[in-house]
Amino acid sequence: MCLSLKAAAQNHLRELVLLRRVRDRIDREHALPLDIEALATTVDLPVALFVRRFRDAYGVTPHAYRQAGAAEVVQEPADQPWGVRDCAFRDPAGNLVRIQQAR
Repeated sequence: MCLSLKAAAQNHLRELVLLRRVRDRIDREHALPLDIEALATTVDLPVALFVRRFRDAYGVTPHAYRQAGAAEVVQEPADQPWGVRDCAFRDPAGNLVRIQQAR
């Protein structure tokens, strides 16, 4: 492996480690407002590049990642006597979402 390729690989791995720390921080600070600028500073990247790299690593932007983890389970999946299995959860906007499946 040439030296520049090895250095690029090491830099990429370092960046992935930092992005993982940022993702863990988002999980820990779920009750606080999301401060993208502070998160980008943690990784030492400009905001736009940070968002792009986070999306490349995890498939979603930091904001979408935060919202996806904010759903609250209202009713665990249960078999109903009338032949339907259903569950309910509340999305981040506060809407009640019910999912039903015929058995």
